[in-house]
Amino acid sequence: LMEIEAAAERYLKLKLGALATERALESYRARHRTDMLERASQTFATITRGSFRGLTTQADGAREKLIAVRGDGAARLVDLAMSVGTRAQLYLALRVAGYHEFARTQPPPPFVADDIFETYDDMRAEETFAVLAEMAQQGQVIYLTHHPHLAEIARRAAPGVRIHDLPDPVAAPGAAPGADRPPTG
Repeated sequence: LMEIEAAAERYLKLKLGALATERALESYRARHRTDMLERASQTFATITRGSFRGLTTQADGAREKLIAVRGDGAARLVDLAMSVGTRAQLYLALRVAGYHEFARTQPPPPFVADDIFETYDDMRAEETFAVLAEMAQQGQVIYLTHHPHLAEIARRAAPGVRIHDLPDPVAAPGAAPGADRPPTG
């Protein structure tokens, strides 16, 4: 019984030490998150309208894994199990964060996006236009689309946005832009 008690005590000390170390590492990571991860986390929460509250990382040996934190607090490993739309929104959040990180030390290059809202609903598109409008305070943001309804969403989300309706090169001369295309919606 004395041996079992000594072994159990040793096990508990080691287990508690390991748990304390894990907690200390998590606390250290939380205090020293990079600005880029913080910006990506905030942007992802904004774009997903709170479905996800942000991003964090988890140690995996010498590497870190990206974790998406759902609105209810549940953590989800960022992988192919996420929907295509959510992965696209996460990728954009990371791009936005990278843009801001670069712009802190260099003149910002133009940010160009071509019809990235194909998997977004209108509410998430509106949030994303607001994010792009914030970016436009630092540099030039160009969004290309052939979906006319997105222009109205952009106007609501980003007052002062400049919308250029380019003529369709395939349309008959003198025809209204997009007149040869079926309506979208």
